[in-house]
Amino acid sequence: MLNPQNRLTVVACGLLVLIAMAVLVVHGLRQYTLPDMARISPQFDAASAMENTRVLAEQYPDRVTGTPAAGRAADYLSSRFRQLGYRVSTDYFSMWLAGKRVEGQNVIAELPGEVPERVALIAHYDGQFTSHQAAEDNASGVGTLLELARVLRSTPHDRGLIFVATDAEEWGMIGSRSLRGFFESRHTVAVISIDYLTAGRATGLAIDCEGQKAGYTPLWLREALKQSGILQGVSVRGPAPFREWVERSVEVSSQDQGPLLRVGIPALNVSTVPDDLASARARYHTAQDVFENFDPATFQMTGATIEQAVSYLDGMKISPAGEGRYLGLGGNKWLDRATVEWVQTLALLPFMVACVLAGLSFQEDQLPRILWRYLRPGMYVLPLFAALMALHALTSAGILKRYELYPATPKDPFLYTIPLRVAAPLLGVLLTGYIIVGILWRYVPSSPDRFAPAKRIFCVWMYVIVVGALYLSPYGLWFFLGPLAYAFVMLRIPSSLSRRLVNAALLLVGAAPLIGALYFFGQQTFLGWRILWYLVLQTAYGVWSTAAAVVFLVAIVIWFQIVVMAVLGLPKGVRRPPLRRIPEEDEMAFVTES
Repeated sequence: MLNPQNRLTVVACGLLVLIAMAVLVVHGLRQYTLPDMARISPQFDAASAMENTRVLAEQYPDRVTGTPAAGRAADYLSSRFRQLGYRVSTDYFSMWLAGKRVEGQNVIAELPGEVPERVALIAHYDGQFTSHQAAEDNASGVGTLLELARVLRSTPHDRGLIFVATDAEEWGMIGSRSLRGFFESRHTVAVISIDYLTAGRATGLAIDCEGQKAGYTPLWLREALKQSGILQGVSVRGPAPFREWVERSVEVSSQDQGPLLRVGIPALNVSTVPDDLASARARYHTAQDVFENFDPATFQMTGATIEQAVSYLDGMKISPAGEGRYLGLGGNKWLDRATVEWVQTLALLPFMVACVLAGLSFQEDQLPRILWRYLRPGMYVLPLFAALMALHALTSAGILKRYELYPATPKDPFLYTIPLRVAAPLLGVLLTGYIIVGILWRYVPSSPDRFAPAKRIFCVWMYVIVVGALYLSPYGLWFFLGPLAYAFVMLRIPSSLSRRLVNAALLLVGAAPLIGALYFFGQQTFLGWRILWYLVLQTAYGVWSTAAAVVFLVAIVIWFQIVVMAVLGLPKGVRRPPLRRIPEEDEMAFVTES
């Protein structure tokens, strides 16, 4: 626990850190100049793109990866690219889908240029089990891709062109992941993915920039698309600063640019913004997603903007760096990665000082006892680790229906039912684990008064969690764990109802980013509270790394123990030892051992 002098030290350190962070931000703030590009007269034909979309949606429905229908769609797309004069090849890959091994295939069309570099356009042609025509998601993107291939085939260009109809986007962008080596070997300067042109009226375009487990779209490519939209009279929306921070924290992409950004290939996704969002969400991934009510203006704004962007990418004299070393702040302002990392590191300093001061205030006189006190809170996470291993075992054995990376698509019944054959073993492992942990406490030596300096011990644990999270993802640390860490430092002895209420409020504020993110993604994926089950499935299939899962589980366990300590206080009827009363300003309340 921090005494008054220690608290003063932490506050002074915090003020100095705030001043240093402000100086860094002001010094590192940059103004981005939009790329200088000449406006072109687009040759894109919206009617032709809509006809391409209609044919794929109506004549090649049920294009789920690995099915005969998907194979027929791939053959059709290959023949179309050949008719346009491209060199066509097929990239095959194997993957898990709904518990079965299936074969996917990407259709690749190439046109060489005068220089070795390439510019690539991609769109996924696969659909979902819950849909039929999958017209908006994503026959519309492929229809636009085919029309761009026709237009750009007759346009003079220096860099070569690559067009790819990708497979298995719906299951974790597996087709795009399979192409990473291909794009690298072709010296691809940029990849533009086209996913989802809405039926009805669209108000503009949106670009998606998040990478899959790592990476983010470079600022130069984002701004090139925005400038292309300006020249063509189209509103192009990029991620707002807060959304960008969240996306960099989560690092779970939803479109084909994700796997490419992970390996440093500049990429982004282009989609349309529906005017009637409620109707679009109702049709999404359902049998109502059919070819009707499409607006030619939607295709025209998409095709013209991308055609303009390709013209700029083809004429670039020097290929910019592929790494997303920026944090966009809006209004053409940005911070470079070095500045952001320094700010994130400095922000840790007050918390680290508080944890060190608390950890150094040992009162026990026996080293084994000290070690046990500090290890004890983490023992409660062991049953969760056992359940995590059981989850992977159930997946490997096929008891939990296996997917390659992402679970079933939103609105799939698989996501709304928790199988008893999976839930029962996991609950059994958890229950058995906590029973064993409870029995072990009876045979572990403890101090005569059976009390431990709780906050000091949890300070050390929070320090370990925060440092581990900083290594995994600095953005994720400050979004999810940062508020909790600093809220914990401010906790006071729960000696009265008012202090317990204040502690409860601090802990809720600390957990608010996680709760808010779960609610948001639950709404976006149509899952509601079942987003918790979705997280379990993502862990089973490897969306989250083992290290990230461990840090998350430890943080959750420590948070619950802190709630018991700081809000509930000591169990009813338990008295503090009269011989060890410590002034309120010097020590946090004690908790009994289980």
